[in-house]
Amino acid sequence: MDLLHSLPTLGAILGTFLLAGLVKGVIGLGLPTIAMGLLGTLMPPAEAAALLVLPSLVTNFWQFMDGPALPPLLRRLGPMLTAVALGTLAGVWAGLLPSGGGATA
Repeated sequence: MDLLHSLPTLGAILGTFLLAGLVKGVIGLGLPTIAMGLLGTLMPPAEAAALLVLPSLVTNFWQFMDGPALPPLLRRLGPMLTAVALGTLAGVWAGLLPSGGGATA
């Protein structure tokens, strides 16, 4: 029987997301941290992370729409977000370069 089709497991997953959602609702963060920690006791981390994608996206979008206006937020966080994007692209580009040392993994 598949893990996600077990009624007690589904109850534990639901309880995990309810608890993590409550914490995010109260303090504004913590859903992925709490959910990954608790779901990691029930399933492999890759499956737990896959379950987190949609709830994290929905709650972050909801929080974004309910929060302050977009222009002040972008003025405050824009430089950091730009640096993160550029650093990520530079890291990907550097990872695609051939290694000159001839070492094999």
